[in-house]
Amino acid sequence: MVTEIERCEECGVPVLIGEELRWEDGGVISMAQSPGNRMVIYESNIIDNVFRGVEELTGEPIELLAIESRRRETRRFIERSFPFEVRNTLLIGEPDRDDQSTQAGRMLYQSVQRIRKDLSERVINYARTFGYGDVAMDWESGEPYPWRKLVIRNPYSLSLWKADVLGTVEAFEGVDMCVESEEMGDDVFQVRVSPGEHPVALRERLGRRKGYEFKEGDIAYEMCATCGIPKDIAGYEWDLARGTITAKDTGRRVAIFGSLAVDAVLDDVVAEHGPAVEQAVIEAQRRFVKARVDASQAREVAASLKFYLARRGLGYLSELQADARSMSAKVTNACLHLLMVGMAQAFFELILEKESAAPQWELSEDGVLHIAIQAK
Repeated sequence: MVTEIERCEECGVPVLIGEELRWEDGGVISMAQSPGNRMVIYESNIIDNVFRGVEELTGEPIELLAIESRRRETRRFIERSFPFEVRNTLLIGEPDRDDQSTQAGRMLYQSVQRIRKDLSERVINYARTFGYGDVAMDWESGEPYPWRKLVIRNPYSLSLWKADVLGTVEAFEGVDMCVESEEMGDDVFQVRVSPGEHPVALRERLGRRKGYEFKEGDIAYEMCATCGIPKDIAGYEWDLARGTITAKDTGRRVAIFGSLAVDAVLDDVVAEHGPAVEQAVIEAQRRFVKARVDASQAREVAASLKFYLARRGLGYLSELQADARSMSAKVTNACLHLLMVGMAQAFFELILEKESAAPQWELSEDGVLHIAIQAK
């Protein structure tokens, strides 16, 4: 149940956050069990907004790319978080062949069902804690695999949620699955998975992952003495019943997710459709930010931009120069770089109240992002 999600007695943040995540001094939020992987705290509605913008440009759906990219990361995360002997308990007794014809069989069935429910609830609590929305399974209808059919409310991203369900079930059952969804109401969806192969073309296209060693920085956080996370993270409000996280200062919903899936999707679309997609993503982000942030808010963020980026796991701002006509910045350990460029352009225009030319940017192989923006 939701009440089982423990909160830190000192800062009020779910204890699971402190157990799973580490805020590094180089602007990276790493995973405790896999330090080479990273998470970010980011406005969740931006994800689907970017995907829609790319689809409008290319005229082709990219949901399959998004699902396949995220599915892989989710499956690896679950496999790291739950040892094989734990994951395998979901299938104890072969769910579609549970024998309840005898008293012993009924007792075994009830015992195994409790194990399955407890394990499923642990996974669901991960999702609620990371801001992915609320999830429900139907354990009363006699469905042999209730974890294959879920009702999801308030999804942080429907495409990524479908991938999360897919990767999670695959991790527990150890076989490839396919996924589909159906809208049930306002922001309510039923997501179903079933055994099936992934598209071969996607397996080939998404076979490689970009990675680099994270660089150190000098970010120092005031940490919660009880759970060990930065005290500023208490500035987010967790609604564990709805599975949402809200930034108190902006009132906007955020989620904690791996940046690699989004970057991988955009990399693949750019490889297929050309660099015009990159500018479309940057422009979509610029417009999105300018429609939701005013000049005073932009100035407030800019005044503490180095810490703002680091706290959210977006990288380490190592250089920043700006005057009335131009701005240049260098971010090490960068991720979501196209969104970062669009955000920088939007802030430049908001603060100076001027339109800018298309930004110039470069991302090195070792994760260093250079951005240069000129006023028109």
